Formats: sequence, C-alpha cells, structure tokens
Amino acid sequence: MDQEQGFLGVLTSSPFRIAILYSIVFALGAVALLGGVYYAVSRVIDGSTDNLIEAEVQGLREQVLVLSRSDFIELIEQRSQDQDVRGAVYLMVDPQLRPVAGNVPSWPKVAADEGKWIQFKVAVPYGDETRVHEVRAQRFPLPGGYRMLVGHDVQERQDVKNVMMRGLVAAVVLTMLLGLSGGIWMGRRILAHAGAISAVATQIMRGDLSQRLPVRDAEDELNTLAREINGMLDKIEQLTLGMRTVLDSAAHDLRTPLNRLQTTAEAAMLQLAPASPERRVLERVTTEVDRMRGTLDALLRIALAETGTVAREAVDLSELVASIVELYAPVTEERGLTLESGVAPGAHIQGSRQLLAQALANLLDNAIKFTPRGGHIRVMLKNEFGGPEVIVEDNGPGIPADKRELVLGRRVRLDEARKLPGSGLGLSLVAAVTKLHGARLILTDADPGLRVALKFR
Repeated sequence: MDQEQGFLGVLTSSPFRIAILYSIVFALGAVALLGGVYYAVSRVIDGSTDNLIEAEVQGLREQVLVLSRSDFIELIEQRSQDQDVRGAVYLMVDPQLRPVAGNVPSWPKVAADEGKWIQFKVAVPYGDETRVHEVRAQRFPLPGGYRMLVGHDVQERQDVKNVMMRGLVAAVVLTMLLGLSGGIWMGRRILAHAGAISAVATQIMRGDLSQRLPVRDAEDELNTLAREINGMLDKIEQLTLGMRTVLDSAAHDLRTPLNRLQTTAEAAMLQLAPASPERRVLERVTTEVDRMRGTLDALLRIALAETGTVAREAVDLSELVASIVELYAPVTEERGLTLESGVAPGAHIQGSRQLLAQALANLLDNAIKFTPRGGHIRVMLKNEFGGPEVIVEDNGPGIPADKRELVLGRRVRLDEARKLPGSGLGLSLVAAVTKLHGARLILTDADPGLRVALKFR
C-alpha cells in the first residue's frame, strides 16, 4: 500500500508532470522533424519514379509513330526482358484486353476514368513462392484499339517508406518512454528528499528545534538551500532559547515582588478590624495582585505555546475532557447552570496536556462567565475519522460574526465583557494552544450563544 501511494505520489509530483510535458514537446518535435524528412524522401522517391515512367511513356509514344506493329511488339518484349532496367513494367493488350507483349500477366482491373496514374498489385514469382508487389503505372491508347501500360515496381520504395514510418513511430515511443522513465526517476529522487525535509519540518513545528534538514554530499541547489535553512534554524533556536530564558527570568523577577506584596498585605490585614477602611483597601490590593499574577501566568503560557518549544507526550483527550467537565460541574451548579457532556472514548493526540487542560478550562470559564443563570453549557468530544473534535457550546449572548477574529487577539475585550472580571487573554491562549497542536479553532453561532470547536488532525 505504501509503495502504491509512493508511486501515485511520483505520478502527481511537479517534476514528473514537467518531464512528461517536455517529453510531449520533444515527441512533437520528433514527429515534425522526422515527418518532414519522411515527406521529403517520399517526394523524392515518388518523383523519381514518376519521372522515369513519364519519360518512358513519352519515348514509346514517339516509337509507335515510326515503327510497325510487329516491330513495336518486339521492342516491348525486349524492354520487358532487359535485366539492366530493374523493376520496369510493360504490358501491351489488344482491343479485347488480351496480352500481346510485356511482363505483366493481365490488364489491371481499374476503372477507365481513374485518372492519369494508377496503382495496382502484381503477383511476382520469388523462388518457390509468390510475392505481391505494388506497381505504379500510366496507360495510353495505341493505334488499332490496342492499349499500352507502362509502370514501375514501387514495392522496394514502399518498403523504404514503411521502414521510415516505423522509425518515426519508434522514435516517438522511445522519446515518451525516456521522458516517462526520467520523470519517474526525477520524481522519486525529489520526493524522497522532500519527504525527508517534510518529516524534519513536522518535528520542528512540533517544537523540536534541534532537528535539521538532511544535507547530502552533492553540491546542488537543494543542498545549498538546506544548508541555508539549517543556518536559519540555528539562529531561530538560539533566539527562542534566549527568549525562553528572558521569560523565565522575568516571571521569576515579577512573581517574587508580587508574592512579597501579597504576603505583606495579608499579614497587615490580620492586624486590622474586619470592617475597617484600611482592611478593605488591603483586600483590594490582594485581589489586584491575584489578577496580576493570573495575567502574568496567562502571558507566559501564551508565549510558551507560540514558541512551540513545549515537550510533547501522548495525551488521552477523552480522559482530559472528562476530567475538566467533572472539575467544573460544581461551579456550574453553583451558578445555576446546566452542564451537559458527551465524550467519545479512545481519542488520543500528541501534545502538551498542561496547555490543553488550560485551554479547555479557559473555554469553560468563558462559557460560565457569559451564560446567564438558568442557561446551559454543552461540552462534547467527537472522535471521528478526520480527527478528534472538542466542542464547547453555551446559550449566552455569543460573539458577533464580525468580531470573532478580533477576540482572539491579546487583551481584547468586547464592550459587553468589560464589566466582568478577566484579563482578556482567555481566547488568546486557546488560539495559541490550538495552533501549537496543529488544530483549527472555529467560532460559530450556537443560535443563541457561542459554539467553539477545536478540530484536531
């Protein structure tokens, strides 16, 4: 099966199509060139034969005017038996078309009005067998109702033309076969190289920046391009690792003062009365610190997902979706919402379980946040032939069609959401995680509400 798919891949490859195109062009060129040669040679052969026949006819017309009938018959017999004139054909018949002289056994059965030139076949003895030869001739009348036929055996010339025609066909077929073979060879060679490059590129897109494109010893354009791309990947790996180092350092440097600030605020609150103005200020401070820490964590996760350098593992998507639904079931019940779920078993993908869990949690957070009390939320996992698909659906206000792309950006919040708590990074993280896993994020209308689908491949 793999060999069949590989062969079909060669047949549909660009090098194969180009080779076939050039083969057709060369074949048409060979047809034009050899066809021109065939036509020119045929004209020369036929022209020389016709000239010989017409000269002989003219000579006999002159002889019949000066010779007696018996002398003319003797002349025809001599010329019919002349060994120096190879292939000459003569036949003189009486008014009843009975042969009088010549080397043709009978008058050919052709229409009287067939034209100046006639062609017919004659059986010629050849050893113990008889061969049929093609004869080209002219007819003209003689005095007394007699008739004369003068021609030439054109079988050898016809054989030459047949050989030329077979050579023309063989040249065209050989050109097409060579082009087809060359196209298959070139297609296999390039597809093998492209397949290796594609496999490496897939690993790179999955976050393994240590992978490099294969480079052969040959000095050609593909290897030169592979070396340049490998150099670019070296630079990207250095930049990515540097960025991750900066992010880790920034996260550590920012978390430390935030934790210290929160610890200080909480310690100060213990010294204050529960309803005092100072305690309320400190409570707002701790709330803002929590929000800042959440925003920082979300930005770091987005940056981590966008760099594509996360570790990959086999993820049981069915188990993950079921656990997220179970985790949020008490929250939805507390908010007066109905949470429905339908999780197909056996869905597995390669990816980051932590980032996938965060993305699903963000989708459920948004659904809970924007669905009014008494509404319902539906979480489904379909495991179909094209790949798993996770769907989170609610009957809240939804998102207008012209703003669905906009909300995937960072720190974007629609007017309806500004009064609700949040950083505006939830869907941004979902979009980054979706892209990291090679999936598609589809936002549609749930009529009413919003339907978010993550389609994995």
